[in-house]
Amino acid sequence: MDHFDLALLQALQRDAGVSQRELAERIGLSQNACWRRLHALRERGLIRQQTVLLGPDSVGLTVFVMVRTRHHSRDWLDRFREAVVSVPNVIDFYLIAGDYD
Repeated sequence: MDHFDLALLQALQRDAGVSQRELAERIGLSQNACWRRLHALRERGLIRQQTVLLGPDSVGLTVFVMVRTRHHSRDWLDRFREAVVSVPNVIDFYLIAGDYD
């Protein structure tokens, strides 16, 4: 792995959706050389997949997560609540009865 491969990986981590032409220009390679290097990085398993990060408002998604615990004291619930509401994406949480807590 040389400085071109490292530059490719860094550029893809910043923006995996960049075009191959733009990627080649950014790191100073021809499009063909860039393609060959990307192909080799994938073949070697250094690039396993490319993903897309969605903005939280872009999909209108609500997720419910069910939690089981062995603790049911008021103190534990208060500490759990503090931890949960400190996560920026958590809007609310509910205490329910049944198999999950």
